[in-house]
Amino acid sequence: MIPESARCVKCGLCLAECPTYRLTASELMSPRGRITLVQALAKGAVVPDHHSAEALSSCLLCRRCEVICPSEVPFGQIMDQGLALVRSHQGLKSRLLTAVLPRSGLMRWLLRLGRPVLPLFPRLNKLACQARTSAPIPAPIYRPAASESIGRVGLFVGCTGSLFDSAAIDAAISLLLQAGYEVAVPPKQVCCGALDAHAGNSDKAGRLMATNDAVFASVEELEAVISIASGCGAHLDAYEVLGAKHWDIAAFLAQETVIARLDFRPLPKSAAVHIPCTLENVLHSGDAVMKLLARIPELKAEVVGKKGECCGAGGTGAVLRPEVADRLREPVLRQIVGSSPDFVLSSNLSCRLHLQSVEDERRPEYLHPVTLLARQLIRD
Repeated sequence: MIPESARCVKCGLCLAECPTYRLTASELMSPRGRITLVQALAKGAVVPDHHSAEALSSCLLCRRCEVICPSEVPFGQIMDQGLALVRSHQGLKSRLLTAVLPRSGLMRWLLRLGRPVLPLFPRLNKLACQARTSAPIPAPIYRPAASESIGRVGLFVGCTGSLFDSAAIDAAISLLLQAGYEVAVPPKQVCCGALDAHAGNSDKAGRLMATNDAVFASVEELEAVISIASGCGAHLDAYEVLGAKHWDIAAFLAQETVIARLDFRPLPKSAAVHIPCTLENVLHSGDAVMKLLARIPELKAEVVGKKGECCGAGGTGAVLRPEVADRLREPVLRQIVGSSPDFVLSSNLSCRLHLQSVEDERRPEYLHPVTLLARQLIRD
């Protein structure tokens, strides 16, 4: 049994907010439909098979339903437990991605081969062209150069961050140093476990969680553990312990005591800002991004996309179900094209890569918000 599922009263308020239900109008592709299926699987009334596995794994886990649910049903938690029940019926592609993506060393080696690394995933191969296999691994500790530190924070870089978003890692370190913090980047940290948890491999996800907790707990006088990618952050936020309180990078920097230490050069440009569903619905830090960007004089930053709505990336969704991902991406792209921005900013790597994979003759620059902030940072 999954006790948390009993909190769902099947009211249907979630239907209008669910991206897969809006596309299909299928009850099975709605939050309450999936919860009903999980309940039936847990009771043994439904036998796990390919169809039940597909119904559950096709959920993008945007968790918008949690935000509007009057009963505060923990949908993400229920889904992870449900996916564990159908794990043996997950498709080959899903299993391959879960096995390869979290292993940064293996990914780096595969990408250095210089040819398509996974023939089953043409979209992943296209995105792989953006990887920086030569990006240096962050040092274990960084200290402010101009003054004594006011505290120490830990930085969670993720399993793919150094490959696909090393610029955001460098930017986060620069901003934190300027704010007066020592930055610890424990070299033994591992994948957050989100991919495994969402693939039903709860045992491995638990082991990764325990490793990360031990690694960050070993750092002395740690005030916070800060994540850069909101997808990772949403999963880290569910950890029972992590050595210190978890913060999204934008939420941490936007604190009044921190942001007061940061000044930025003017930038007479425009930015389309995509707020990932994980940042809005789970971490509730979308406003922090806009607060930080407002500190850059002359920058015109506008949010694109409906608040809390998934762009279609959904972790591995853009790779496993590209047709669905593309349909959900379309409204956001129309806004981006209509505003003709100089930059497109998004706090989640998979969202940014998904949006960026479309050819655009205007070629706006796609960045994590902290990357743009660090470029304009006035350093001591």
